Amino acid sequence: MTDSPVTPVDTITIADDAALPDALRAGLTPERRALWAIDRAYWGPRLLLARDRAGVPLGAALTSGRPLTAYRKIVDIIAADDSVFAALLDAASADAPPVSELRPAPRVVHFEEHAGIHPLGEHRAAALRAAGFVRAADPVPSIPSTRSGDPAQVAAWSKWLGAAPQRLAPYYGQTTDVTCGAVSSLMALELRGAGAFDPESLVENRAGELAFWRRATNLPACEPIGLAVETALSGTASDLFPSLPRVVLSTSEPVLLEEYASDEGERYLRTDLQRESLRRAEELGVEIDRRWIDVDEIAEIARGGDQVLLLIGLAELIGDPTPHWVLANELIGDALIVSDPWVQAPNGETWVDTFALPIPLSTIDRITRWGDPAYRGVVILPAASPSMTV
Repeated sequence: MTDSPVTPVDTITIADDAALPDALRAGLTPERRALWAIDRAYWGPRLLLARDRAGVPLGAALTSGRPLTAYRKIVDIIAADDSVFAALLDAASADAPPVSELRPAPRVVHFEEHAGIHPLGEHRAAALRAAGFVRAADPVPSIPSTRSGDPAQVAAWSKWLGAAPQRLAPYYGQTTDVTCGAVSSLMALELRGAGAFDPESLVENRAGELAFWRRATNLPACEPIGLAVETALSGTASDLFPSLPRVVLSTSEPVLLEEYASDEGERYLRTDLQRESLRRAEELGVEIDRRWIDVDEIAEIARGGDQVLLLIGLAELIGDPTPHWVLANELIGDALIVSDPWVQAPNGETWVDTFALPIPLSTIDRITRWGDPAYRGVVILPAASPSMTV
């Protein structure tokens, strides 16, 4: 394959379930072929195939995206030359599965550059810029796709189809299964200028992640009040909050204890930890509002400049029935722009899927609940001073 932009594309066809033609697979490294073999079925994969007038394959693009969210990701483009690349880029940027409740219209298209196995050349980077894509800021060293020199490392290019976010947090992917609450809070604090993330050191970043989690955890989860207390202590110590965070929680009972229903001792320990978090919250003056907060109110809070930590269920987003914390930084139209610390790497996700994730309010209403009977918990971080990093 060359970089000479000469080959005319006659047709580009689109399929929801199509294998990469052997003629295109043959020239790929094993690492690059593996990108096309990952099971992305839950993410609505689409294959765009370019052919010449004789029907010979010239290239292909692969797109995917979480259900119920408003983005598409161009996973990879294989192209005979730069003209084919540009044609497939345009087609992939415009294509998405039929708009539905499950897959709403995209607000952004991300291009995933596999810097660890196939970095873009100058011409193709120029084609991205010409098509309206802007390279995103590098993430903080954390999960493999964020690490310089790792074969899994990727870079993000984004084309916002309308207003672009102005308050994206420096992205950090949680490096354990249980530190989502800690990482969501740390990203919120970093956006405000905490300066706790090291742009070079994975070791230092993980130490900070684990230390915050140990202070906030309910073993192993972070429940809303405990998370708010630790976030308040960290933020006020650095003068990052104009006032204390507050909690809106729709139950007065202990939460995130569902897996301990049959173990009285373990349940009692975690109930006792939550009582201690409540005592500390009252001592600090952290407001706790015991009610079900409506999604429209969450939207107005974000519109006003506050950040919101949301306790969600992951089942509908990635097929994993697990409670989880994410950070909502702002509202654009009818979508919250979310920094999600969890990346479902076995199914092809990277930090590109989760660093600026637009989630429609209808989806927020569906996923921001947990338990049986369901409860809703959010932590509201008051808008910082005008010096907030943007």
